[in-house]
Amino acid sequence: MTDWSLFLVVDAEPVEVSGGGRDRVVLLEGRRLLALPDNGYELLLAWVAGPRRVVRTPAPMHPDQDIINTFVNSYLVEAGAVPRPRGFAWYLDLPVGVTPSDVWHVVDAGRAHGSPVDLHRVREAMERGVAVLYDAA
Repeated sequence: MTDWSLFLVVDAEPVEVSGGGRDRVVLLEGRRLLALPDNGYELLLAWVAGPRRVVRTPAPMHPDQDIINTFVNSYLVEAGAVPRPRGFAWYLDLPVGVTPSDVWHVVDAGRAHGSPVDLHRVREAMERGVAVLYDAA
């Protein structure tokens, strides 16, 4: 996967289902989705999950969007992805029976908190977690 343009753009307003922050679930055109905040870690998850499992909607720009872009895109590039386009909100499909905490648990597996971060290892853990999530569904 080499291009963010492959991710479907849905021009509809998501309907809030539950949660907030990292556990925010929405419905969008019949899909149950986990909202991914605009930060490097969550957008790396979008990249790893790929366009079959992630959609985006147009979103207003944050007043500090240039600063956010710098941090998000540098994180993505360091992890081996490409910079993501600005102006979108991103959403990950949730398999039936999977909760946001299930997602975070499986993609965070093996992460040693407080130790130096190797973003290639973070990406590898996410790849393993995504395989577990979607192969089990």
